[in-house]
Amino acid sequence: MLLQIVKRAGLTLLTLLALAGPALAEDVTFTGLVTYRERMVLPPGASLVITLVALPGQQRITGAHASLGGKAGSPIQFTLNVRSDVLADGGSFGLVAEIWSNGYAIFRNGQPTVVDPREPAGNVVAVEFSPPPPHDPPEQILPPVETPDPLLDVVWAVTSIGGEPVLPRTELSLSIAADHRVGGNGGCNNYFAEASFETPPLTFGPIAGTRMACGPDVMAQEARFFAALGATAGYDLSGDTLKLVDAAGVPLAGLVRRP
Repeated sequence: MLLQIVKRAGLTLLTLLALAGPALAEDVTFTGLVTYRERMVLPPGASLVITLVALPGQQRITGAHASLGGKAGSPIQFTLNVRSDVLADGGSFGLVAEIWSNGYAIFRNGQPTVVDPREPAGNVVAVEFSPPPPHDPPEQILPPVETPDPLLDVVWAVTSIGGEPVLPRTELSLSIAADHRVGGNGGCNNYFAEASFETPPLTFGPIAGTRMACGPDVMAQEARFFAALGATAGYDLSGDTLKLVDAAGVPLAGLVRRP
């Protein structure tokens, strides 16, 4: 297999050559776009996985992945070259597209996009955003570590940032799954990250999320909340009340357990 990424005008070109060896006839070249609705920049280290499957059973025929370099956005252009002998038996085929980040598929099309080897150009694979839900079963993406159970699999509602109450009619949330995947809403945009309970007791990795636009005050509040997550170096848990604190123990954000 030969996999090659080419950047042109903000698009990403994915090329796959399946089954090395002499071809029985001309190769089949599937081309098209991978699209998603969210206005967001993909996080650093994101990669695109394209898989050709047989239908209706979705048996994998071939596939490959390539790094997007953290600069790609929708749409992502791809070209998939498959040797003709792979498709020689005929049948129906589909494409599955996934965008992965930190061991989790953050975008995926639920059903394969049907493709025709006789008309392989102009395919559009629409993928959907899939943030990690707080109650997903652990997938053991990260090595198991000792973590304070009261913080996990709980939706926390943000009540204050830097000692100031959150704006009326805004709902900010934070949840940490058992495998340390973080998700929630910043008041305007959905976000996701990873939590670490090593040293210091609690930190959050780089935050990625949607790029929706809201009012200036809401966006400013969201920026303060994301900055508070980035500065977190510990926590204070008392009953249903949680405080995120910095390295000096200064409170950064107040939260309460959501019923």
